[in-house]
Amino acid sequence: MDQKLIWVDRTGKTLDEVPGPDAFDEPRISPDDKKLSFTLLTGRRDIWTEDVARPVKTRLTFGAASAQSDQSPLWSPDGHWIAYTSVRGGKFGFYRKASDGSGSEEVLAEPVLEPRYTADWSPDGKYVAYYELDHGIWEIRMLPIVGERKPFVFLQSAFSQTFPRFSPDGKWVAYSSSESGRLEVYVVPFPGPGGKRQVSTGGGTQPSWRRDGKEIYYLGPDDKFMAAQIKATDSSLEIGPVSSLFDAHSFRAGSWSYDAADGRRFIINRSGDEPGAAMNLVVNWDVGLKK
Repeated sequence: MDQKLIWVDRTGKTLDEVPGPDAFDEPRISPDDKKLSFTLLTGRRDIWTEDVARPVKTRLTFGAASAQSDQSPLWSPDGHWIAYTSVRGGKFGFYRKASDGSGSEEVLAEPVLEPRYTADWSPDGKYVAYYELDHGIWEIRMLPIVGERKPFVFLQSAFSQTFPRFSPDGKWVAYSSSESGRLEVYVVPFPGPGGKRQVSTGGGTQPSWRRDGKEIYYLGPDDKFMAAQIKATDSSLEIGPVSSLFDAHSFRAGSWSYDAADGRRFIINRSGDEPGAAMNLVVNWDVGLKK
C-alpha cells in the first residue's frame, strides 16, 4: 500500500502532493517552511528531504543493508541539522546529519536494544525529546545535546506516554498518554515541575503546535483532525474551545502521520490505495511502534 504525502488547507482541501510512486511517512516541515523531511520506504527506511517550492528530492541517509532503518527525522531549530533514529542490527541509536547532506553522521546516543524513537527538538536546541519502551511501558525522555548528553526520564508513569512536542517558546510539552484507558492529549510545563492539563476530551494522539503557540492540533479517534485554542504565558496555560477541522484520512502505523506549521496548511500521510478510508485509533499500539 502506497503512502502519499498530501498538502491540505484548514478545511481539508487538497493543495498539493509530494510526487512519486514511493511510500512516504513521518513528514516534518523545516523551521523556515521551505523544506520537508520524510521517511521513504523502499524495503527499508531512509530519510529524504524535498524543497517545498519545487519537487526535488534529496536523499539524506543511506542504509548499508536491509538490517538498517533510518526514521523519525527532526529538524534542528536553526534548520542546519536533522536528527533521526537508526535501527541497526536490532539496536536503536540516535544520530544527526547536516540537513544539506554534507559531511558524515554524528552519533547522539549509542545504540540500545530497547525500542526508542526521536520525537522533537527543543526550540533552544538543547534537548531532543524521545520515547522509549521500558518494561512494557513507553516513557518520554530527554537527551541533552550539549554537555555529557546523559538522557533522563521526563515523564514517568504506570501508563504509556508518547509523541512529545515542545511549544514554540519551549516552556510546555504536549504528549499523548493512555492513562485514562484511551489515548488523550495532555500538556505539562517544561522543564517542570507542574501539573498536566488535558487538551483532548474524546481521545487524541500525535499533538503538534501552531508556530505562534495559539493552537494545538491532534488526531482524534475517529480520524478527525482537531484544533484546540491555546493561551499560554510563562507560568500558565489555558485551553480554549476544541474544534474538528476535517477528516484526516491518515495512515497510522505508530509513527507521525502529519505536521503543521502556520495553521493554514498541513502535510498529511495518507493511504494511496484508499484515500478516503479512515484508520481507527487503537489504544494497544505498542506492537505498531516496534517497526
